[in-house]
Amino acid sequence: MEFSHRLLMETIERGIERGAERGFFVSCAVVDGNGRTRGVIRHEQSAYITPEFAVGKARLASAYGTSTGLMYARLQKERPLYGTTVASLSTQNQWLLAEGGAAIRLDAVQGESHGKCVGAIGIAGCFPATVDQEIADEMVQWLKERIGGSKA
Repeated sequence: MEFSHRLLMETIERGIERGAERGFFVSCAVVDGNGRTRGVIRHEQSAYITPEFAVGKARLASAYGTSTGLMYARLQKERPLYGTTVASLSTQNQWLLAEGGAAIRLDAVQGESHGKCVGAIGIAGCFPATVDQEIADEMVQWLKERIGGSKA
């Protein structure tokens, strides 16, 4: 699946609106399945660093095909040494190991245990970052419902 530029803009705008509804000024980023930036917009009142944070969260979610919130919690609790390794790779891969990134997975087809990761959404600007994660997860769900099997 390839995002059209219209769907990309709608997704980013909706992410920023979801932050504002919760009382936060956020940045929203979307990356493709390879972690390359497709788009990022910063709300005019959000901190200047939030676009880079949003992209970093999205890139990590795309690289691992998962939610950065789940990954962050698991690494803290069960695998802190591996978490240190992931964090050490953050600079060269432009990742941010923090809550607020969510992979966009298509439904699994026969022979696959998980659907293919076609990209990710990153949100930055909320406090605590668990709110970033809530918005990112909500955006992935909205996007899946929006495309509903049609070409995006």
